[in-house]
Amino acid sequence: MDDFNGLEKRFVEQHKIQLESSGVPRHFWPTVFRKLQGQIYDAGETFQLCQLSYGDGENDQGNPMWQVIVIKPEGIKASDPGSIFLIDHAWTYRGNEAREYLTEVPGLVERMVALMDVPNENNDREQLIERVLQEMWKFNGTYSLVGITAEERLPVWYIMDEFGTRIQHAGEPNFRVVPFYYTPHQCCYSLLFPIQDVEEGDEVTRNYVETTPVDSLTRDAQMLPWFPVDLTDVDPQQREPPEEFFQSGRVNETFPDCDKEVSDLRTDRPLHVYAEYEYIREYLTDERFVVKDSLEEADIFWFTSHFKDFRSLRDKPHCRINQYACEHLVTVKDLLAVVCRRAIELEKEEEEEEGEDKQCVTGPTWLPLTYCLKRELVKFASLFQRREKGGEDNHWIIKPWNLARGLDHTITNNLSHIMRLPFTGPKIAQKYVSNPVLFHREDIDANVKFDIRYIVMLLSVEPLKVAVYKRFWIRFANQPFDLTQLDNTQKHFTVNNYNDTFLLQMYCHEFVTKFNGQYPEQPWEISEQQIYNMIHQVFKAATACGPPRGIPHNPQCKGFYGFDVMLEWTNKEGKEVMQPQLLEVNFNSDCKRACEYYPEFFNDVFSVMFLDEEEGHNVAILQ
Repeated sequence: MDDFNGLEKRFVEQHKIQLESSGVPRHFWPTVFRKLQGQIYDAGETFQLCQLSYGDGENDQGNPMWQVIVIKPEGIKASDPGSIFLIDHAWTYRGNEAREYLTEVPGLVERMVALMDVPNENNDREQLIERVLQEMWKFNGTYSLVGITAEERLPVWYIMDEFGTRIQHAGEPNFRVVPFYYTPHQCCYSLLFPIQDVEEGDEVTRNYVETTPVDSLTRDAQMLPWFPVDLTDVDPQQREPPEEFFQSGRVNETFPDCDKEVSDLRTDRPLHVYAEYEYIREYLTDERFVVKDSLEEADIFWFTSHFKDFRSLRDKPHCRINQYACEHLVTVKDLLAVVCRRAIELEKEEEEEEGEDKQCVTGPTWLPLTYCLKRELVKFASLFQRREKGGEDNHWIIKPWNLARGLDHTITNNLSHIMRLPFTGPKIAQKYVSNPVLFHREDIDANVKFDIRYIVMLLSVEPLKVAVYKRFWIRFANQPFDLTQLDNTQKHFTVNNYNDTFLLQMYCHEFVTKFNGQYPEQPWEISEQQIYNMIHQVFKAATACGPPRGIPHNPQCKGFYGFDVMLEWTNKEGKEVMQPQLLEVNFNSDCKRACEYYPEFFNDVFSVMFLDEEEGHNVAILQ
């Protein structure tokens, strides 16, 4: 008994935070431990799973329905410490692994087809896999693990066993079901427990979506996978949020005091650079700069972490830094879309009538339609349904606000799928570039997607001055493009941890030559000028307002960003033309590849950013 108590104490120490955050009442904890230790699945002694068949017209689809009924004669007391039950998980996977599991794990497709009541008439195996991939969002739960790397923290999806999945929904349920990760087993279970007393013969119900939505329409949107509803009456038009939205922000910054004088950088000795980025230490070889280990000695601060106290910079008027206050307005994806939609407004005539409708924005042609699935979930659902009714392309890419490298990115045309993704963390829905300009890869003899990474430097806000590093680099997909198998990263993603066997690397001048050979009627120079114009418009919009709605002027600041751009075919006056699309803007872009291709990269960057040199450093100046 003493050993058991010791193990139970250790169990509580390891899992207390998880149990409390999941809302598992404390009086159930000893039973959870005992059942996990003994792998006790005793729900069958208390509940019965019943299948109900309906005739035509009695059920929406004529499909079988399921109920879980309490069969315990004395019923179940919510105060009874023993009234908590383990539910096993039938399937656990991450992100884009679903198709691979269904293809390779023996019996998984058949089990999911039966569990989801997918009709199995005249369907081959591939068709069944597609049906499961479409239907599984009604059955999926999710959790995330605590990890050191971004990959370790990616959402985990799971489907409970045949008993757990058939517990029906109720707005006011009598039970809760929560995931529980048991550390010693390195796997997850679900816990079923009552939140009120239940009598024999009562149905067990749970709430499929345990959130507190701000309004009934948001609740309707969240419940779309299970209870379809027409939301097309909702206006999908987007408006810029009020200033309070920007003040609620994700960074606690102090803004610069612009009344204080700023000193010029020193010229009597090499400039001292404090650099957190290892490649600056290796590749900054210009003798006018010297890397130092001490912040106190530095003239230039190059941080890879977010700097926040911009007011304190004025105590060091001779210093410069590689960041701006409020630059998260362009590096965080939902804010980037808000800011870029201003660009269309900036082009309107000043005599435009004042009024509320002036705040309606559709965005410039270079910005893919983008909705925040936290603030604009209902508007997005309305737009999706409107496009569906109109027969418009409805492929979307769902991205976390602040992850790069394609992590936790999902491409889908399934509204039920999209409605489930915000439960794994804040997301945007961005119109997928479904008709991209393709590049013919000779090594695999295929036309593939590609995107371009530009390094962009914000040199000044007042006056606005931007530098673009002309030596861009290109990322290619590994398989021919089409709109099938949207979970195939080799086909649809250009950024991934590919095997060297498939990774194609190419100098930008070589790319331009090949591109012009493939598209002689629309040479690269035309697209590049459009891209430059787009980049300038982004910063014009981002600096049009004062903080916190815009990036403020600060002569001690220089910005450094990675712009990811793709080209899309669009119809203009009856002719197919290439249109740049801005995918995202990255904070402190990784420049390992740039340094390896062009060893003088950081010499150029530092000369432009901190010595105000333009000629001979491979930059285009936009102002």
